[in-house]
Amino acid sequence: MSVSPTTKILLAYRSGDMCALPECEKKGRRLSIDSVNGDPINQGQAAHIAGENSGSDKKQKSARFDPKMTESERNSYHNLIYLCGACHKRIDTIPQGELDYPVDRLNAIKAEHEKKVRQALLDAFSDIGFVELQEATQWASVVQPSAVTNDYSLLKIEDKIQKNALDGDARGVIAMGLGVAGEVARYIESVAQTDSEFPERLKAGFLEEYWRLKKEGVNGGDLFELMCRFAQQGFQRQAQRSAGLAVLIHLFEACEVFEK
Repeated sequence: MSVSPTTKILLAYRSGDMCALPECEKKGRRLSIDSVNGDPINQGQAAHIAGENSGSDKKQKSARFDPKMTESERNSYHNLIYLCGACHKRIDTIPQGELDYPVDRLNAIKAEHEKKVRQALLDAFSDIGFVELQEATQWASVVQPSAVTNDYSLLKIEDKIQKNALDGDARGVIAMGLGVAGEVARYIESVAQTDSEFPERLKAGFLEEYWRLKKEGVNGGDLFELMCRFAQQGFQRQAQRSAGLAVLIHLFEACEVFEK
């Protein structure tokens, strides 16, 4: 068993595509590049906090290996930290890696880093304007309009949050996104004046990714955060990333994406 692709993507998203170690985090270097088709490619690594290998089968014993953990626990999100290649080697260098980076320290580093990333995301909502929204939705220009949606019924936000089993972190992002929902709606209406198919193309792009993830069995908070990652489109500037999230939240509120 190894770390699943979905878990790696979630780890990269919650880490802001940056290495979690403080000395590397300060550089602000994104560990993702654009691919030929426009999708971001994560160059960071899902590093194990409690090591993966026991030392049997001719493999070197991993730093911080815990024999009491199951294989599933070792490869779960909670036992992984997002690092660049150099920092991954640093924490796993035996014995120095174990001495410098014990389990408790790595857990604390991960928690603090992800907290900073989430706060920066929320703070950037105040910087969203038409320019950021235009940059964040440029990708929709090549999407084919979707078929007519049959159900435009609306649910109260709280009902929809519960129906999609979203947690407190998701609630925070949704609350901030709703604060600029009017700006997003005005932007979409403005673009539609000269490009009548733009709203449908935008919705179609999100729905295509949503149903792809659903078919892979992703649900609840993980589905929401992977959709957030899709909305950010590998952007480097935080204002662009948050603008993409604002668009997703607008579609969430309008019941055009996510379960009704």
